[in-house]
Amino acid sequence: MKDHPIKHTMITRSDRPSLGCRVLAEGRDRGGAPAMRGAQDKTRQLRSTGRERSGSLSDKLAAELGRRIVSGVYNPGDTLPTEPKVQEEFRVSRTAVREAIRLLSAKGLTVSRPKIGTKVRPRVDWNMLDSDVLHWQIDQRPSDEFIHSLFEMREIIEPAAASRAAERATAEEIERLGKALDGIKNRDRGSVEQIRADLAFHMTVLEASHNPMLRSVGGLIESGLVISFSLGWRTVMGDDAVVQHRDVFEAIRDRNQDEAFLAMRRLLRNAKGNVFDSIWVGRSADADGEISTG
Repeated sequence: MKDHPIKHTMITRSDRPSLGCRVLAEGRDRGGAPAMRGAQDKTRQLRSTGRERSGSLSDKLAAELGRRIVSGVYNPGDTLPTEPKVQEEFRVSRTAVREAIRLLSAKGLTVSRPKIGTKVRPRVDWNMLDSDVLHWQIDQRPSDEFIHSLFEMREIIEPAAASRAAERATAEEIERLGKALDGIKNRDRGSVEQIRADLAFHMTVLEASHNPMLRSVGGLIESGLVISFSLGWRTVMGDDAVVQHRDVFEAIRDRNQDEAFLAMRRLLRNAKGNVFDSIWVGRSADADGEISTG
């Protein structure tokens, strides 16, 4: 197992949900421009990872260890520190450590064996649809592959949901969709309020499909929007995106299933393009900075 020097970190019940982002292993550079970090701080206000917000020590510990796993501090095949070492570092009880490991195991991140310890499982075994696993990856500046896969999944799900919503949405759901659209149009660009309205818009489309399976993937949609904001801070929602949301709304309101499908697909492809454009702009800026600073 690799040796990861880490400062002692006490987890208390009053710690905020973003605790894991503040107590990463020493020597690990999160990187990113200040504006990027500010955008990521905003997006944390939008999320509701239920377990972390519950306040239990084991949930907070699971979140911290989970972030270290998805960020590569502990790689697949690595053995996690022993119970006594985790107890010493985080100053928590053995019960809290065991419960945290149980939570990570339930998410497919780890497996425990007698006399061997707890090992990180291969990435293919991770439950990528788990909301905590998704959010932990977002916190660690996700890879291009992760972002592509997430948007690909959204392109498979959301246009179909929009088509079904055009067929099945109630008058009340269409009204909610319209209010969310107003929030997207009228709130300050890049504000938490605008992103909340955007999230409400997409979640309402899922609900209006009246398909419980589609509605259950809301965590994917939320994660996609969080990524769009945290990585797309240089290209906050422009007029084209507002128009595309309006096109989706009007197609659902007018009961035009085909147009609802196409409008949502256009919206998602535009969002994905903006995110990757922003990533490349950021990398170019980082490279220029490295050159200029020697």
